[in-house]
Amino acid sequence: MSAPQTEFAETLDRGEEESLDLSYYLWMLLRGKWIILGFVLVGLLAAGYVNKTTTPLYRSSSTFMYTSDNSMSQTLDMPGTFWFQMDALRNDQIHLINSRVMAELVADSIMHSSDSDSLVSILFLGNVPDQAFLRNSLVGVAQSMVSVSWIKDTNFFVLSGMGYSPEASAVITNLFLHVYTRWNQRQARGENTEIRLFLEQQLENTSNQLDLSESALLRFKEENDITDIDTETRSLISTLSNFETQAQSAATNAAAARVRRDYLTGLLGQQRESISQDMATTNSEYIRQIQNDLARYESARAALLADGADLESSPVIAMEQRIDTRRGELEDALFGVSGMNYPANPEQGIESLVSSIAAAEGEYRSSRAREQALRAVVTNLSSGLSELPEFQYELISLERNRRVNENIYILLRTRYEEVKIAEIGQMGNVTIVDSALPGGMIKPTTRRNLIMGIMVGLAAGIGLVFLVHQMDSSLRNPEHLEKLGVPLIGVIPKFSHKTEEGHIPLTLLEHSKSPNAEAIRDLRTSLSFARPDKSIKMLLVTSSGPREGKSSISANLAVAEAEAGKKVILLDCDLRRPTVNKTFGFKRKPGFTELITGKAVLGDVVRETAVKGLSVICSGHIPHNPSEIIESAAKNGFFSQIADTCDLLIIDTPPAAVVTDAVVIAPVVDTVLLVIRSGKIQKNVVQGVWKKLQRSGGHLSGAVINGFDPIKTYTSYTYYTYKYQYYYEESSENSES
Repeated sequence: MSAPQTEFAETLDRGEEESLDLSYYLWMLLRGKWIILGFVLVGLLAAGYVNKTTTPLYRSSSTFMYTSDNSMSQTLDMPGTFWFQMDALRNDQIHLINSRVMAELVADSIMHSSDSDSLVSILFLGNVPDQAFLRNSLVGVAQSMVSVSWIKDTNFFVLSGMGYSPEASAVITNLFLHVYTRWNQRQARGENTEIRLFLEQQLENTSNQLDLSESALLRFKEENDITDIDTETRSLISTLSNFETQAQSAATNAAAARVRRDYLTGLLGQQRESISQDMATTNSEYIRQIQNDLARYESARAALLADGADLESSPVIAMEQRIDTRRGELEDALFGVSGMNYPANPEQGIESLVSSIAAAEGEYRSSRAREQALRAVVTNLSSGLSELPEFQYELISLERNRRVNENIYILLRTRYEEVKIAEIGQMGNVTIVDSALPGGMIKPTTRRNLIMGIMVGLAAGIGLVFLVHQMDSSLRNPEHLEKLGVPLIGVIPKFSHKTEEGHIPLTLLEHSKSPNAEAIRDLRTSLSFARPDKSIKMLLVTSSGPREGKSSISANLAVAEAEAGKKVILLDCDLRRPTVNKTFGFKRKPGFTELITGKAVLGDVVRETAVKGLSVICSGHIPHNPSEIIESAAKNGFFSQIADTCDLLIIDTPPAAVVTDAVVIAPVVDTVLLVIRSGKIQKNVVQGVWKKLQRSGGHLSGAVINGFDPIKTYTSYTYYTYKYQYYYEESSENSES
C-alpha cells in the first residue's frame, strides 16, 4: 500500500474510532436514563426542600453619590482629593460604612427614635431580643445585613441592605444611608461649627458686658441729671471707642484664627500635630523681622487714624497694602518652616492643608500685631483723659465702654450669621440619589435552586452511569472481543422463553423462526469457512466459565448441522455437569465413560434422536477422575474413532477456565469454538482462556457471543441491531396474531 493510501486508512480509522466513542457515550446515557432521571428527581426534591425550609431573605438597594470637592475642600480652597487618591478615598468610604462605628451609630439612632418599638419589631420580624442585648443585636444586624459597592468609572455607590421582610430590608438600608449622610455632614461642617461655637460664646459675653455698661451709664446720668453730652466730649468718646472697637475686633479675629488653626491641625492626625506647634514656636530672624515690620506698619496705620486720617485716604490704603504684603510673606515663611521637616506630598493633600494652617497662623500673628498697635493708640489717648475733671472722666469712660461693647456686639453678630450661613451651606460629600424601596426576595433563590438541583442530579446521575460502566469489566459486545484479539464467529441474541429447570431448549425445533434459530444457522455457515484448507469433522465447544450456554450452543448447532443434511454426533464430554441426556430425554448410562473404560462398545452408547441425522453420546457414569479419563481418550484416539462414523462430531466440554479437559482435547480436534455469554465473564478471564487454548496447539476458529441483547448492549455492529430488531418485531407480530 502506498504512503497516501496508508495515511488515508489511518485517518479513516481515527474517524471511525471517534465516532464509536461518541456513539458509545450517547448509548450509555440512553441506557442509564432512568438512573439519571432518578437523580434529577432527587435533586429537584432536595431543591424543593431547601426552598421550603429556608427563611426568606429580602434585599433593598439605595444609591448615593460621593464627591470629594463638595465640603471641606471648598472651605479651605484645597484640591478635592486631599492627601490620597480618589480610589483610596472610595475605599475609605466603603470601609467606613462597613465599620462597627457606623453600625453603632445606626443602632443608637434606632434606639433613640420615637418609632423605636416599631422599627425593632420590623427588623427582627417580631422576635425582639431582650432589652439588655437589644443594642448589640441591632449593631450585629446593621453590620451583617448591609453592604456597599462602587459603580465603576462613576462617583455613585450602591448601598444594599437585607432583611427578613421587604419592609425590613428597606428600613435598614434607609436608616444606614441617612445616618451615614448626617455623619458626613457633621464632618464637613467641622471647621465652621468650631468657629460658630466660639462666636456664640463671645456673643454671650459681649451681650452681658453691653447690658452692664448701658446700665452703668444710665444710672450715672440719672444720678447726675445729665441729659446730653457736649460736642467736644462726644468727639473724644467717638475716637476712643472707634480705636478700642478695632482693637477688640483684631483680638476676636486672632482668636478665630487660632480656633481655625487648631481645627485644621487636628485634621492632620496625631502623627503630624507638631506642625502647628513648630509654626507657633518658630521665630527665625527672618520671621521676627516680618513680625516687627507688621507691628511697625500697624502702629503707623493706627497713628494715621489717630491723627484724623480717613480709612479711604491714600496714606492709610498704602499702609494697608504694605501690611497685606508682609502678612503674605509671613504665611510663606511659616509654610517653609513646616516644609523643612515635612516635604511636599506627591498627592498635594498634606501640602495644601499645611498651607491653610500657615495662613491661619499668619492671620493670627498679624491680628495680634494689629491689636497691639491699636491698644497702644488707645492707651495713648486714654492717658490724656487723666487731666479731665473726675466727673467728665467717668462719663467719658462709661460712654466709651457702652459704644465699644455695642460695636463689638454688632461685629460679632454679623460674623456669627456669616459663619452660620456657611455652616448650613456645607452639605457634605454625600448626595442621596435613590432611597430604598421594599426589597425583593434573594433567598431562597427558587429558580436557581431548582436549576442547581437539576444540574447536580444530572451530574450525579451521569457520573454514576459512567462509573458503573467504567467498573464493569465484563465482556459484553463484539468490540470488547476484538480488542482482546479473539476472532468473532457469531453472535447469538438473547431470547426469552420459558423452559423446565435443567432443560436446554432446542431453539431450531421449538422456535425455528426466532432470532436465536437464525443466529445458530449463521454460526453454522461461519464455521464452514473456519478452515478452508480442511474439512471440519471434529468440533470442540467450550466456554470460559459455567452457565455461558456452551451446551445450548452445542445442542442447537448439532441440530442445525443435521438439518443441513449431515450425519452428526453430539458427544457430552462434560463429565462433571452433563446436560445432553436431559436435553434429548435419554439416560446418562451407558455413555462416554463406559465407552472409554471398555464397559460398552460404540454401538451401545450412540443414540439416535428425533432429529434426522443427529445422534448423541451421553456422558455416562460420572467418575471421580474425569480429567484422567478425558486425557486417556484423547491419547488413545477415541475421538477419531467416533468421528469416523459420522460427518461431524461436536464435543461439549467443561469450562476451560475451571478444568483442563478442553485444553487436553483441543490438539486432537479440527477446531475449537469458545462460547462467551455477554456480560457474564470478565475480559481478563476470556483472554486467559484464549491464550491457554492457543498454547495447547489446537486450531481455534474463534468465539461466539451468547445471550447478546442488541437493545440493551452497545455495539457498533448495527447489522446485529437491525437484524435482531427485525426478528423481534416479526416474532411479536406472530405472537399477537
